[in-house]
Amino acid sequence: MSVDLGVLQMQILWLLGKEPKHGYALLKQLRAIKRAPLTQGALYPALASLERARLVKARKAGVRGKKVYEVTLKGRKALNEACGEFVTIFQGIFGDFYCTKCAKK
Repeated sequence: MSVDLGVLQMQILWLLGKEPKHGYALLKQLRAIKRAPLTQGALYPALASLERARLVKARKAGVRGKKVYEVTLKGRKALNEACGEFVTIFQGIFGDFYCTKCAKK
């Protein structure tokens, strides 16, 4: 199975893989780890795309019926594959960046 995930989608799957969350909680966590501001206009289309691909599923929870998102088995497999590819692609860049930076100290 090959799924081409963007960085935001990988981050969403990674966070939801730790525990199911509703959209606003996810938005707050992503804002805390990203340098660029993240808006609802970016998050919810990414969640919808992941849902259409059956990588996450939503269920209504609580009195107000908020959507709570969780990773599916297919989503966990896609995340593992995408993270492996990400590490392979960027391993040299990370190594060069950190090794060069450390050598200057």
